[in-house]
Amino acid sequence: MSNVHADDPSGHPRELDPFQIAKVWKDEEATNAAQGRIFMPEKVEMTNAEISGGQATSRRKFMGYIGLAGAGAALVACSPQDQPAPPKGLTPAEKAAAQDLDILNYALTLEYLEADFYRRFDTGDLKGTLSDARVKEFAKELAVQEQAHVDALISTIKSLGATPVALPKFDYSSLIPDPSKLNDAFFLQLAVTFEPVGTRAYLGQANRLTNPALLAAAAAILAVEANHVSAIQELRTDMGLNTKPTRMTDIAPQTDINNTAASSFDPNFSPTPTLLWKPLTMAQTLAIVGPLIVK
Repeated sequence: MSNVHADDPSGHPRELDPFQIAKVWKDEEATNAAQGRIFMPEKVEMTNAEISGGQATSRRKFMGYIGLAGAGAALVACSPQDQPAPPKGLTPAEKAAAQDLDILNYALTLEYLEADFYRRFDTGDLKGTLSDARVKEFAKELAVQEQAHVDALISTIKSLGATPVALPKFDYSSLIPDPSKLNDAFFLQLAVTFEPVGTRAYLGQANRLTNPALLAAAAAILAVEANHVSAIQELRTDMGLNTKPTRMTDIAPQTDINNTAASSFDPNFSPTPTLLWKPLTMAQTLAIVGPLIVK
């Protein structure tokens, strides 16, 4: 693998050693075999050279447009249509890189949300609301896996010279008005709402990522998110909670693609869907999860 060059502060080229920037998965083989539910790729790794397509970018020039990565915080601050246009004078390659960074920060915000949700039920303030051993283990596993996604995305963004979007604060009161009523069934219903949204959000950006290495990493995470959906529904079905285990849908958890209100969602559908899922745009995703993000 060839090395990548960038400019140091003095303006002279310096050589950067390739290094792994996105090791998404820890060795979970033993856990997977024991649980028999959640399947994860062993690892996803990329190097600087792979991300840049083997071509160096001037650090000075790169930092001139790197601020666009903050546009990925659309879920935190504003809607995608309000994002600033790329600075004039960028080459097509630079514009493409800025767009990729925007998507990475967008994905990071979604992963922050999912990681926070599972962490709170695993070790946080909502830990005592779960009683079934299988559900507790499920919350623990997903908390670890979603945090792995967060760590991988942060590492990737930093390795590209950008600043990852900050961890926002989340407020689940719109979904959990009375925490005293939380239980295993309620947790799983919420989980099976989060996971399809995340899966379809990744799908919605697949055709916008311009770098093949980044696309491969995003596809690996998307596959795991999709496995989470099936695993949750299998568990809900085993526990008698999934009232429509044969229902097929391509827009889970929505019942109408134009209705983003959580109150209209249906958490009951087949754990093995065969329909091709429809993607969610940034604007649609914002409409769904925006109420959970404290501005």
